[in-house]
Amino acid sequence: MTDLAPLRYSRGAWIAGLVIVIAAFCVPMFSGLAQWEMRSDEAIYSYAVDRILETGEWLTPRTIPDDGPFYEKPPLKFWLVAGAMRLGLLPVNDAGMRGVDALAAAAAFLYLFLIGCRLGGPIAGVTSVLALFSFDDLLHEHGLRSNNMEAALVVAYTGAVYHAMRWADAGERPRRAHAIAIAGWFVLAFLTKFVAALFLPLVVLVTIACRPGGASDLRRSWREWRMPVAGATVLIAPWFVYESVQAGSGFWTILLTAHVLQRFAGVLHPEHLHPWHYYVTWIWQELGRGGMRTAYVAGLAALVWQGWKGRDWQARAVLLWWAVPLVLLSAGTSKLFHYLYPFLPALAAGVGVLAAMVLGVLTHP
Repeated sequence: MTDLAPLRYSRGAWIAGLVIVIAAFCVPMFSGLAQWEMRSDEAIYSYAVDRILETGEWLTPRTIPDDGPFYEKPPLKFWLVAGAMRLGLLPVNDAGMRGVDALAAAAAFLYLFLIGCRLGGPIAGVTSVLALFSFDDLLHEHGLRSNNMEAALVVAYTGAVYHAMRWADAGERPRRAHAIAIAGWFVLAFLTKFVAALFLPLVVLVTIACRPGGASDLRRSWREWRMPVAGATVLIAPWFVYESVQAGSGFWTILLTAHVLQRFAGVLHPEHLHPWHYYVTWIWQELGRGGMRTAYVAGLAALVWQGWKGRDWQARAVLLWWAVPLVLLSAGTSKLFHYLYPFLPALAAGVGVLAAMVLGVLTHP
C-alpha cells in the first residue's frame, strides 16, 4: 500500500493548495451570478425574499402564485439573503439573491480541501475540489450558485464531517468547539431544508464510530454534547412553535404531511417516482458527460483500498458518508438528483485519494 502520510505535512504545500482552491474554485463561484433567468424553485424562493423586504414580515415568508404563507420549509435561508440585502451586504437583484449560495459553496470547497488534506495531503485536497467542480449539474441544475437550498446543505454536511473527524481525533485535547460547530451546521441544515438535515447526525455518528475506539469514546464523552444539542434545540424550536400557534394543524399538514410524507410516497409529485437505481444511473451519466468516469471509479477503488487495506479510518468514514445515504435514499420512491448533492463531496474525495496515491508512487517508488 502507498503510504500517504509523507504528503500531509508540508506547510508550504498546504498554503499553496489553499491558494489554488480559493483562486481557482472559490472566487469563480461569485462571477456572473446574474447571467441566467430564475426558474422553478429559485423563482419561488426569490419571491419570498422580495416579500420579506417589501412587507417586513420575517417570520412567515410568502409564496407564489397567491402570496400565501410559505410553510414548505423553514425560513433561515430567506432570512440570510434578505438580512444581507437589508444590511447592504448584497445588492437587491438576481446576483444578490445568489450571493449567500456562492459563499456557502466556497466554504464547502474549503472544507473539502481540509478533508482531502487529512486523507492524503494538499494534492488530495486540491484534487478533491477539482473533482467536485466537475459535476456540471451540481453547479448549474438546482445548483450551488443558485438561490436554492442545496449550497447550504452541502456546506453543512461537509463542515459537519470535517469537525466530526477533528472531534474524533482530538483525544484528550479540548474538542467542545468541534461539537458546537457540528451543532451549528445541523441548525443551518435543519432550518434551511428540514428533514434533509436528518442524515447529518447519522453521518457524524458514522464518522466518529469509524475511528478505532470512537464509539466507546463517544459514549464516555456524551456530556460534551449536552450544551451543543441544547443550543441547537433552542435555536430550532421557536419558529416551529410560532407557526404552530399561528396556523395550527394547517402548518404541519403542509410542512410534514404534504411536503415530506406525501412527497416521498410519490403522491404529491408522481413525476418524482424513479426506480431504485436512479441515483447511481444519474451519477454515471453525469460523469460520462464530464469525461470523469474513469477517475471517479478509480477514486472509489482507492478510497476502499485506503480505508480497509490501509486501515485509514477517515477514508472509511468518507466512503460511508457517501454510501449510507445513497442506499437509504435509493430505497425511497420519490427521487430528485439534487437530494444527493450533500454526499457528492465524499465521492469527489476518492479522486483526491487516488491523486495522492499516484503522487506517492511517483515520488516514493
